[in-house]
Amino acid sequence: MKKYEIQCSRDIEHTQKAWTYIRDFGSSWHPSVANNKVEIDATGAVVRVFEGTDGGHYREQITYFSDTDQLMRYALTDGIEGVERYRGEVSTTKNTIHWGATFSAPAETGDAIATGTHTIFDNGLDWLSANSSASPTVKSAALNGNTALTTTKLTDAPHLSVLSPAHGSESCWSLVLFVHGIGGNASNWQSQVKALAETHNVAALDLRGYGSSALGRKQTHIDDYCDDILKVMHHFGARKLVIVGLSMGSWIATSFAMRHPQLLAGLVLAGGCTGMSEAGVDERTRFLQARAEPLSKGKTPAEFADAVVELISGPSASEQHRSTLHASMSEISSETYLDALTCFCNPVERFDYSRISCPVLLVTGEHDRLASPEEIRTVSHKMYSTIDETQRLPDIRFEVISDAGHLCNLEQPEQFNSLLQVFLQKTPGSTRQATPTRETKRQLKSRRILDAALEEFSEQGFDGVSMTVIAKRAGVSKPTLYQYFGDKDGLFARVLQEGCDHIMTPLSAPDGSLVDRLWDFSWTYADFVLRPDMLSLARLVLGEASRRPDIASIYHAAGPGKAFKGLMAFIQECVDANQLDVDDLEYAAQDLWSLILSGPRDHHLHFVSEQPDSVRLLRSIGHGLKVFLKIYSTNSADDLLALSLKVDAMERTLAEKLRVKEQ
Repeated sequence: MKKYEIQCSRDIEHTQKAWTYIRDFGSSWHPSVANNKVEIDATGAVVRVFEGTDGGHYREQITYFSDTDQLMRYALTDGIEGVERYRGEVSTTKNTIHWGATFSAPAETGDAIATGTHTIFDNGLDWLSANSSASPTVKSAALNGNTALTTTKLTDAPHLSVLSPAHGSESCWSLVLFVHGIGGNASNWQSQVKALAETHNVAALDLRGYGSSALGRKQTHIDDYCDDILKVMHHFGARKLVIVGLSMGSWIATSFAMRHPQLLAGLVLAGGCTGMSEAGVDERTRFLQARAEPLSKGKTPAEFADAVVELISGPSASEQHRSTLHASMSEISSETYLDALTCFCNPVERFDYSRISCPVLLVTGEHDRLASPEEIRTVSHKMYSTIDETQRLPDIRFEVISDAGHLCNLEQPEQFNSLLQVFLQKTPGSTRQATPTRETKRQLKSRRILDAALEEFSEQGFDGVSMTVIAKRAGVSKPTLYQYFGDKDGLFARVLQEGCDHIMTPLSAPDGSLVDRLWDFSWTYADFVLRPDMLSLARLVLGEASRRPDIASIYHAAGPGKAFKGLMAFIQECVDANQLDVDDLEYAAQDLWSLILSGPRDHHLHFVSEQPDSVRLLRSIGHGLKVFLKIYSTNSADDLLALSLKVDAMERTLAEKLRVKEQ
């Protein structure tokens, strides 16, 4: 195979007008094209299928596009026999149009193909030169919306809140989820959520500690944020996500794409992408110190909000815009701000863009000083090149939003919404009109019922709960409630089973060490059983036990009893792997169960008004795991060292948070 490269260019007076023809992938303006139609394939890629005046039939796909840079790349996927890896590129500069292509073909046919391609490009450039004085109009896709919004709290620990349309997402197949940055919250996305509410299933997440979401008891890690996104997805019963991230939210969105590429229908990255993932340790340390310096001087985010607003705003930002940013920043606690910064500055990976398998839109503000156009442009080209080296074709778009700073969606909502709408038009299944399967509808209703049931059981106890009230709270009919879960006993058992499954998830992590899994299990267990609603439910069940022993039995069998069996199975697995040496499986499980949390749980069952204290929990969990590993680990020296490092790291984090809070 011989590699060929064709390059043509033409000086032209009106390249801006010529670009409006070039960018229209479905137009038949080229003199060598007899007819042309555009399709959106199953992955969301834009494909044109056209017939040439030579009678040939061809298929090409856009792989990179930018109105800002007036650049389009495409790949020929069918139409020229013997050609491999055909990549075309058209771009314009101030007064010149460039058109080129590379491909590989056998030498005996490749020379003729190269000559023919050069002729086609020249003919196209001639036509553009002659017709650029009269160009088609690029349609605007600006959006407006006045939909009422509501905030919903998810019951999983820590409590998360999402902003979404009041009409809900009954037909949710694909969810458009907005994720804010360090200085924002879900309300910063109101313009986008309202604009898309009538046509798409949309929600904006308050990250941990922001808005109405609770901050976890331990330092947040990127996997925690990704798990939270999965919880929101599960809550809405969505099969696919389009994640729209801003600043740190873009870093979180890209991190999610590294872990769950099969769950994404689209990825929109605004004002960021890599975060600190490609920065060295020194650069990350300097960034963290600089951003946390006001906290070390005793200032709260509200007190240094003015400086942050000045940094992230564009020169034309309105007073209303600045006021919105100031309000968002002022609402953040010092603990939350430090928690987010610490997570952001401690990435666990460099991104492998070849894992991305969905369309990607990268945008940034013209005057963004944190994620400059040149930086995001470079990321977009790197993303394109990395994916193109695989067996898949890229689908990347890069744009700069004019006259905007870091929060381009707030400063220029019409521009942002317009780009977003065009992107979503080619994203499979993202519209509300996309027909959900019967199973999707069932999952949505099931999720709403379980959430409503937990709230009712924890507030009223078993006997005080009315199935009629649960049905009303979940927005379903009473017959639907019975159809899904049978009677009240069945619904109660299912609620408890959900909690048990959540607790046991860390023990099944395929790649975690023994200490990793025990540590994550302990904190997941603590976060769940010390939640106010779960403590309330436990108190109510215990109070009814003598009068309703059947309910106490259901509670134990579906909750603690099932979890204990899972713990025994985990210990047996570790014994089989020669990680633990256990004489009696049941007693070893009891030891672990009681050592890590029996004291704190018993305390909070009786002292209702007290909030769990992270320092005390760390002492209990750290000591309990230390004793357990000393007794049962087959490699206690290494395991105890690994545990000590985890305890020390969390002690430092908690001490820093306490210092900031006291100042």
